[in-house]
Amino acid sequence: MTPRGRGETPLERAVTGAFALGAGILLFLPLAGLDRFFLDILTVGFLLAVFAGAWDIVGGLAGQITLGHALFFGIATYSCALLTSLAGWTFPAAAAAALLLCAAAGGLVGLLAARMKGPFVALFTLALGELAHEAVLGQTLFSPREGYSWGGEGGIPVALPWRDLSPWISYYGAFAFLLLSTWILLRIARSERGLVWRAIAGSELNARASGVNVPRYKMEAFLIGSLVAGAAGVGFAAHVGRATAGGVSLQLSFQAATFAAIGGGGTIAGPIAASFLLHILLQGSGVGPSGRVLLYALALLLVLRFFPSGVAGALRERARARRMGTGGAR
Repeated sequence: MTPRGRGETPLERAVTGAFALGAGILLFLPLAGLDRFFLDILTVGFLLAVFAGAWDIVGGLAGQITLGHALFFGIATYSCALLTSLAGWTFPAAAAAALLLCAAAGGLVGLLAARMKGPFVALFTLALGELAHEAVLGQTLFSPREGYSWGGEGGIPVALPWRDLSPWISYYGAFAFLLLSTWILLRIARSERGLVWRAIAGSELNARASGVNVPRYKMEAFLIGSLVAGAAGVGFAAHVGRATAGGVSLQLSFQAATFAAIGGGGTIAGPIAASFLLHILLQGSGVGPSGRVLLYALALLLVLRFFPSGVAGALRERARARRMGTGGAR
C-alpha cells in the first residue's frame, strides 16, 4: 500500500510483477538439481541482498551515506559466536541479544552522526568501520578451553543447535527471510517516515523549515538500517556457523554502497536485486576476490555513465517523464 491511499504507478506494478516472477523462479529453482555449492551461493546471496536493502534505508532513502555499515553485520555475527561458544547461550537467545546490540549501536551511531552533513557522515562511519575491522583482526580471545582468533580464516565458531543442516532448509529459510525483509523495507520506504527521509535527503534545510525534527529522523534511519543489517548478520551466522573479520570488513560496506548505486539508491528494490544478481553472477563464475572488486568497480562506472541514478532510478525517472508527457498531451 502506497502513502496517502495513492494507487500503484505502472512502474511499481511492473516492479512488483518482476519480483513475483523472480520469486516464483527461485522458489522452484532447487528442484532443478542444483548442487550444494550453488545452493550455498544463492543462500548467501539472499542474506547479502537484505544487507544491501538495510544500507539503502540509511544511505539511499535518508541520504546519510554510510561507509561502515558492515559494523552492524559484524556485531551480529560476533555476538552470536561469542554468546553461544563462550557464554553457553542458546542460539535463539544469542540472536535476540545480537539484534538488541545492533539496534543500540545503530541508535548511538545515528545520534552521533545526526548533526553531521554530507561527507562528514561518510568519514565518520568509515572511521568506525575501519576501527572495528582492525580491532577484530588484531585480537585473540582466550578461554579456559582454547583460544579463538577474532580475525583470519579461523574466526569464532557459532554453537548451533543443529548439525549438518540440509542446504535446502538453509536456502528456503534465507529465501523467506529475503521476501519478508523486502516487504517490510518497501512498506517503510512508502510510509510517511520514508517520505520524510526522502525530504531530508533532497534538502535538509527545506525539511527543517517545514518543521521536521531532522536529527530524530536521521537517528531512526540508522536504527532501522542497523537492525535489518543485524538480522542479515544473524542469518549469516546461522548459515555459515562462524564469525570472521570478513563480516565487519570495509569491502562489505563498500559492496553495499556499490550495489545501491548500481541498482538505484532510495528504491530498496534496486539495491536488493543488484546485490543478489551480481553476487550469484560473480560467485558462480568462480571469480576471485580481487577480480570481483574490479568487476564491481567496472559495473559501477558503466551504470553511473549511462544511468546516473542507478538502473531502478532511471526507470523511475523515465516512467515519471512518460506520465508527465501523457498528462501534458491531454
